[in-house]
Amino acid sequence: MTVYVLGIGSNINAEYQCHQMITALEQRFGKVSVSELVTTKAVGPEAPDYTNGVVCLESDMGAEALQRWCKRLEEQLGRDRQQRLCAADIDLLLAVDCADALVAEKLISQVKEPWFRPLVKELLNRDK
Repeated sequence: MTVYVLGIGSNINAEYQCHQMITALEQRFGKVSVSELVTTKAVGPEAPDYTNGVVCLESDMGAEALQRWCKRLEEQLGRDRQQRLCAADIDLLLAVDCADALVAEKLISQVKEPWFRPLVKELLNRDK
């Protein structure tokens, strides 16, 4: 089993969309742990603020297959990559073998988006 940490976010009807993503992940993978949802400024072109969170789940699915599944879910929830507004964004932040759970702490610094790092740390510490 692999522990996956996913970043979720939206800036269109954001709280509702984040809950839609969480519900879909629960339906597909069962138990998921969810961080608090926080508001962050959009990066790049001017756009409305985002609501972001982190979800942790376990799966036998490979990382590439999970990423493809997440991108299909984004599309189902109305993601249009040509717009500045984002209905759904799900990104794989970390993949950790369950046997190496302690390694996750060291990997947090590798999470590209700095606003996700404290949420990942909180979630991983909560699940210990």
